[in-house]
Amino acid sequence: MAFDLEEQERIDSLKGWWDRFGNTILTAIIVVMLGILAWYGWNWYQSSQVKQALGYYEIVQTSAVSSDADSQARLDQAAAELKKSYGDTAYAARGALLAADFYIRGGHYEQAQQELTWLAERGSDFPELLPVAKLRLASVYADQKKFDEALAQLNNPPEAFKALYDDRKGDVLIAQGKKQEAVVAWKAALSGKQLPAAFVNTIQLKISALGGE
Repeated sequence: MAFDLEEQERIDSLKGWWDRFGNTILTAIIVVMLGILAWYGWNWYQSSQVKQALGYYEIVQTSAVSSDADSQARLDQAAAELKKSYGDTAYAARGALLAADFYIRGGHYEQAQQELTWLAERGSDFPELLPVAKLRLASVYADQKKFDEALAQLNNPPEAFKALYDDRKGDVLIAQGKKQEAVVAWKAALSGKQLPAAFVNTIQLKISALGGE
């Protein structure tokens, strides 16, 4: 009987302790579990997002090598979805470059401009692609005879792209009929270090064609 009383006292003590601290413990456990589930859920979501973005990117990639209307329709839709739903992924950025190249080849300069402008405006998210986007955007503007806009893209280039930017600046200036300024830009391009021989030869030919040295 004494054992039963002692056992009952322990049970009552445990109940009292649980009444006092049980809700707090349960809440803490729930918070921890929710945190774990949220972590797994976020990782799953990110993984799912990347996989879906890859799917749309592959559509852009395969469609970009064709020129028929159906391929362009698929590319248009996939490129738009990448920017809309997966704009913070590298696949969206790379997809924009591929789509822009496709549009340039087809002479669809306004569409190419939209893709490259979208990418250039997100330069902080994709810094490694920003110089390429601006260089191509300058060409697209020049093809539309928007020379001021083209030159604006070529300001303050990163050192690794300076020669390419100066070369493109020369192309834009010569399209404007500014021969002397074009030669200055091309000579600036030649001041770069470790330039490929083919690049140097091309620049020198441009300068020679204008009577420069």
